[in-house]
Amino acid sequence: MKGNKKILVIAALLLLIAASFTTYAIYRESVNATGSVDTANWSVKLGTTKFSEVADITFDLDDLTCATNPGKNNKIAPGAECYLEYTVDALGSEVDVVLDAELDETNSTNLPDNMEIVLKDDNGTEGPLTIPYSTSSMSKTIRLTVSWPGALTDDDTKDGEDLEGANKTVTIAAKLIARQSLE
Repeated sequence: MKGNKKILVIAALLLLIAASFTTYAIYRESVNATGSVDTANWSVKLGTTKFSEVADITFDLDDLTCATNPGKNNKIAPGAECYLEYTVDALGSEVDVVLDAELDETNSTNLPDNMEIVLKDDNGTEGPLTIPYSTSSMSKTIRLTVSWPGALTDDDTKDGEDLEGANKTVTIAAKLIARQSLE
């Protein structure tokens, strides 16, 4: 009888172990989904020419409008602020467009230390400038401004920084940039 009890206990344990590994049914279904979306249009023009097709823009002092320029004989001097004016048209873009400009010091020559390129709109607001999305008008008049503020000493004479730029031909390389606003 003792042997039968052992077999009975082992059988009961095996039955409990087998019952604990029993699989219970779970209902499951799935559905596949596919969709399509259209990407936004991008169209930015400088005047009437697409940015990607604009050749390099070259200019000299005759092409600039100077708000201030103490220079004479068609020359720029410390204290000058001159600009090129363009219309940027982004109508056709389906996103906000941000415009900016940067001075390319690598391809510029004889730049005085404090000469800078600044992008401004026709109200004088400095860049980066945003053209918000609209279905009717997305144009902005911009000014690529060349500024040589000049440095004055206490006795109002030009200091050494300004004198380093005297009597030289300055090559100003700038890049006008249009990008999508991600904000």
